[in-house]
Amino acid sequence: MYLKQKKESSVLKIDNIKELNGYTFQSFTFEVKENIVLINNLKDEIKIEITYTENKIIKLIDKIYKQTGLKINLNKLDDREILSFIQDKGFEKTLWSPIGRAMHDYNMIEEGDRIAVGISGGKDSLTVLNALIRIKKISGINFELFPIHIHPVEEGGKYGDIKDYCSKLGVELQVIETSIGESILTNEDLKNPCFMCARVRRGLLYKEMKKQNINKLVLGHHKDDIIETFLLNVLYQGNMGVMKPAYHSEEYGLKVIRPLAYVEEKETIRYAKKLGLPILHNDCPYETSDNSKRLKVKKMIEELAKDSPNVRSVMLNSIKDLFV
Repeated sequence: MYLKQKKESSVLKIDNIKELNGYTFQSFTFEVKENIVLINNLKDEIKIEITYTENKIIKLIDKIYKQTGLKINLNKLDDREILSFIQDKGFEKTLWSPIGRAMHDYNMIEEGDRIAVGISGGKDSLTVLNALIRIKKISGINFELFPIHIHPVEEGGKYGDIKDYCSKLGVELQVIETSIGESILTNEDLKNPCFMCARVRRGLLYKEMKKQNINKLVLGHHKDDIIETFLLNVLYQGNMGVMKPAYHSEEYGLKVIRPLAYVEEKETIRYAKKLGLPILHNDCPYETSDNSKRLKVKKMIEELAKDSPNVRSVMLNSIKDLFV
């Protein structure tokens, strides 16, 4: 099958990578052979050869994009391809094993669950989405996934790549647009805009979940988030409030779970880079502000970890009784 270049778009939607054979894009032409894609750059007279296997198609199209700028969207991937991409090598001990322990310790997923995944577009939410898709395909537990993204209208339609990414993995991203960013940033009376922003977003998620009869919400908070939040409460609020790995919201009648509770942030960073996840960069000025208390606590933990590499695990173990 030969496809002609679509001048109006640099996104090619196909069912199978073999449909790329004979396709032209700008100065590139493509030839697909068994486990090899040949790319000819007619302008610069350069030939590029990319080898691939049938269960590594996502990585193949990522390599093609980096070499040519052509974005390829496969209409659907089979379970073998999806699992091969998600699991990748080198994350069994640092990602999949701690996620499995957290899910077991707090009975996070059960038969018949309808589970929303809060997708911010950052490394953590995309990592936890991958983890849930992986578990759905290998566990034998029958549950449904509903990734939902709360998107500030002030940032424009930046979520296209994430929506395409979800489609590749066989799930549909739901987008709820809101103008909360402008109202919070312009309110000078707010002492804690980050807390208020998170609360408003969570409220929107809860309302949407109630409409769709969804009983659980997955959030991408990891071990570092839990430790930092505890220290923030102790140092600045004078209480021992914790971010629990799992809890039941009586107000909304649903369970909130954090499968990454035992995972360190450095591992979600490494995983996102290894897989080339389509990160949606946050334009919020409070994220990198020098006045950010969370950033100060994060740096404090980093300093402690230089002398005691296991300090995060030690701190998490010391507050586990508060999770009950």
